[in-house]
Amino acid sequence: MPPIRVLQVMPAMDAGGMETFVMNVYRTIDREKVQFDFLYHYDKPCFFDDEIRALGGRIFKLTVRQDNNLPRYLRELRALFAAHPEWRIIHGHYSGFGMFYNPAARRAGIPVRCGHSHNTAYERNFVGRLDHFMSSFFNIGLTDRFACSEKAGQMLFGKHPFTVVPNGIDTARFAARDPQRRALLRGELGVTDQEILFGHVGRFSDQKNHPGLLKIFAAVRTRLPKARLVLLGGGDPAYVEKMQALAAELGLGDSVIFAGVRSNIQSFYDAMDAFLLPSLFEGLPVVLVEAQTAGLPCFVADTVDRGAAFSDRVKFLPLNDTAAWANTIAAASFRRDPQAREKAIKAGYDIHTSAEVLQAFYLRRYAEVTP
Repeated sequence: MPPIRVLQVMPAMDAGGMETFVMNVYRTIDREKVQFDFLYHYDKPCFFDDEIRALGGRIFKLTVRQDNNLPRYLRELRALFAAHPEWRIIHGHYSGFGMFYNPAARRAGIPVRCGHSHNTAYERNFVGRLDHFMSSFFNIGLTDRFACSEKAGQMLFGKHPFTVVPNGIDTARFAARDPQRRALLRGELGVTDQEILFGHVGRFSDQKNHPGLLKIFAAVRTRLPKARLVLLGGGDPAYVEKMQALAAELGLGDSVIFAGVRSNIQSFYDAMDAFLLPSLFEGLPVVLVEAQTAGLPCFVADTVDRGAAFSDRVKFLPLNDTAAWANTIAAASFRRDPQAREKAIKAGYDIHTSAEVLQAFYLRRYAEVTP
């Protein structure tokens, strides 16, 4: 019997937390039983395209986020769903456009329509307000709901019941310490053994609060002159250039490394001495799970759900109190947690746990709706 095919509906599959979680699940499930296909809302090359195809997934790319042509988008949705009667389940991770693709899927006779909440708030700009408005229609027509945390589920689904599926990772991969790998990467970055390397992983966007991060790091540098900061992530090139200009304005010079998007993310956690996450809001950030599993001390904004912490190396700090961040960090020990992986597994963050939950759900629901 061929595997059932589940359509994962995404904005695109670039290197972000939501996308990384879906790929973690995809790598882990039994693909002889369940296969994923992907629907994008951009027609562009994406970070995970090659891996998706190598794993047996199919990718369908529409252009609505580029041309804003809703009539064309709806026509293409209808044609796509009609051409693929094998899809009995769609799993929507893109709440904004769910107001369009969920009804189209229902009318096409797709019986299982899942929604998945990955955040606790929206960006504080026009796009965020528009996404909030559109997402308010996401619940309509859903048959099943998932969330990365209780707060994320309550934000998007309100009083509707939902299942929390932790943002699991490959804990063995991120807990593995490799001194040689650390030395090689720090050498590549130009970071000496005497320097303290702080790290941040996140798309360059308003949500991730890079201006606040750079101001925090500038304050840290006044207390720890040998501190360095590496920033990993992609985003709008103009926004990245703006952050590079801000770093120069703050006098940070070569102490901030803009490393871009990297596939060897676990090597960077090896190279780091501590992790910073001053986001304006988060659901349950995959990068914080990764950093904790790597044993790193983590300094995190109090806007992040405290339920994301499973290690005693996590310190929550007031979002807008730069001095509190700098003072706490300067007084901290940068020892790693030797039991980090065991704690991650106990807290339910191993990807095998999350993948088993979703695979069992897909197989059960497929059997329920298929004659």
